[in-house]
Amino acid sequence: MRFPVGAGKRAWVAVLLTGVLVWLLAAGVTAITDDLILIPTLFLIGSFLVPVTVVTFALARLDDCRLTSNVVLKGFLAAGTIGVVVSAVTEIYLLPTGAGPVGNALGFFGVGLIEEVSKGAVLVAVAWRVAERTVHGGMVLGATVGAGFAAFESTGYAFWAYVQHTNDHPEMSILQTEVSRAMLAPFGHLTWTALLGGALFAAAAPARGGFRVTPRVIWTFLGVSALHGAWDASYGWGIWVTQGITGNGWIADWPDGTYWEGVPTQREQWTFQGMYDGALVVIALVGILWVVHSWRHGRHAATSAPAASPPVNAPPRQP
Repeated sequence: MRFPVGAGKRAWVAVLLTGVLVWLLAAGVTAITDDLILIPTLFLIGSFLVPVTVVTFALARLDDCRLTSNVVLKGFLAAGTIGVVVSAVTEIYLLPTGAGPVGNALGFFGVGLIEEVSKGAVLVAVAWRVAERTVHGGMVLGATVGAGFAAFESTGYAFWAYVQHTNDHPEMSILQTEVSRAMLAPFGHLTWTALLGGALFAAAAPARGGFRVTPRVIWTFLGVSALHGAWDASYGWGIWVTQGITGNGWIADWPDGTYWEGVPTQREQWTFQGMYDGALVVIALVGILWVVHSWRHGRHAATSAPAASPPVNAPPRQP
C-alpha cells in the first residue's frame, strides 16, 4: 500500500477531518431518531478515529521508516485484539483486589507493567522479520501498536458508558467518553509504546531477528510503565489533593476514587478538575519531551551510521 507522493503525507488530515464530520453526523442522527442501530457506529467511529489517523500517518511514511504496510496493519490489529485480551486476563488473575495503600499502588502500576509488556510483545512479534530496523521505524510501529490497543480499549469504555446511562441520554455519555479519550490518546498508549518501540529497535541486531534486552530497553520499559501507572492514578491523586486543599483533611493512604462518598461542592469540583488536568498535563509533557529526544537521537544515529560495506567475496561492479 502506497499513497501518492505529496498528497499521501497529508492523508491523515483528510481522514481526521472526515471522521470528525461523520462522527458528529452519526451522533446527531442518533440523538434525534433514537435509533439504537446507530449506537455501534458511534462506538467504532469515535473510538477508532484518532488511532486510524495515526495508522494513516504511518502508512504514508513506510519508506522513511523502513516498514511495510503488512507489518503496520498487523501491529494495529494484534495489539487491539490479542494485546487487549491478554492484558485483561492477566490483570484479573495477577493483580491484587484488596484495598489499602499497597493494594491500590500495585493495582495502578501493575496495570502499567502488564499492558506495556503486552504491547511490547506484540511489537516484537510483528517486527521479528523486519529486515532493516531504525529508531524512527520502531517509534512509528510502536505508536501504531499503541493506537490499536487504545482503539479497542476505548470501544469498551464507550460501551460501558452506554450501559451506565441507557435511560439517560446515552449518546451524550458516549460522546463525552470518546472525546476525552480521543484527545488524550496521543499522549497515552501511543506515546508510551512509541518510546518502547524506539528502544527495542535501537537495541535489536540489524539483521532479521535478534531483539536484545539492553539497559536502555529496561529503563525505557520501566519509565513508560511508571508514566502509565501515574496516568491511571492521577484521578485518585486529584481527589486526594482536592480534599486536602479544601479543608476536608489529608488522608495518609494511597488515593482512590472512593474518597468522595457524597456529592462534591462546586469548589471541590473546580479544584479537582484543576488538579486532575494538571497531573495529566505534566505526565503528557514528560512523554512528549521524551519522544522528541528519542526521535532526534534516532535521526543522529541514522546519519552517523557508517554505510554498509559489500561482502568480501562480492563480484566486482560492472562499469
